Formats: sequence, structure tokens, C-alpha cells
Amino acid sequence: MRVLQRTIMVLSASVLTSAAVASTMAFEDNKLNFKSCEGANITARWRGSAFSLAEPGKSLGDEHASFKHLGWDGACKTASWNSDGAKFSIAADGASKLTDLVHYVAPDGSKWVGIRAGDGFFVTRVAVAGEEISNERVTKVADWLARTSKEFTPGAELAAHLKATVQN
Repeated sequence: MRVLQRTIMVLSASVLTSAAVASTMAFEDNKLNFKSCEGANITARWRGSAFSLAEPGKSLGDEHASFKHLGWDGACKTASWNSDGAKFSIAADGASKLTDLVHYVAPDGSKWVGIRAGDGFFVTRVAVAGEEISNERVTKVADWLARTSKEFTPGAELAAHLKATVQN
């Protein structure tokens, strides 16, 4: 009887974990859709090492060296592309760091992370609007990406970068 109870508990836990991660979305796209520091919905597309920015129905000019976005912590961040390091340069509070990942809030308030994938992005949702982000959540998303992505793809690369952020 105890074996049956434990089996049911393990299966229930795995179903609940799978359901939580099943709500995760990941895809490759030529644009990044995010909330600006002022709350506007912005789309960024690559222009070499710069970005083309637009609000719904309105271009914000041809080329921008950076874009300002709302980070997971609610703070305003400035992202640019560092061609020498082949990484994003993320600046906030007077300091900047080079990273493979850009963490941002989408127009619906959900929290996403993206990496550069050729002339586009590979992005995944880490949390829905209002959901807190924990190391456990990031690990679950990374594990899901690793399981569902072929080796040497942007999804597998993003999974590896996410796992590395949790270990640090």
C-alpha cells in the first residue's frame, strides 16, 4: 500500500511540475517585444549591431545603438550590442555588464529572457505577469528548454546560459 501511495505522490508531483513548465513558451523571432521604461509597447529588430525600434503603428527611426526596457526587477535598463564581445551590454544605475541574455518585461507584464540568434532573437517566457522569479523557476525553464531543444540550437544555448546563471 505504501508503495502505491508513494508512486501516486511522485506522479502527482511530476504532473504539477510539468503543468507549471508547460505554460512556458519559447520561440525564435526577428523581433523583441517589450515594455519601455515609460510603459510603452516597443518592438526592437536587429540592424547589424544596432536596432530598429517601433511602437505599434509608428517607427521610431532607422537605427538606434541601444534600447531602454523594463527589467525583471522593475528597474529601467539600457541594452546595446557589444560587437567585440558578441554580447549584450546591459546598463543600469550607472554600471554596465556584458551578458548573453537580456531579461525584459513583455507588454502583457510577463517576464521573458532572450539571446541573440543570428539576425533575430530566441526568447522564452520565464514567468507570467505577477509571478515571482526564483532560482527554482529558472532551473525548471532551463531544464524544459534542454529537453525540448535539439543540441546546438538557440534553445539549447539559452538553456545552458540560464543554468549557468542559477549556479552563480
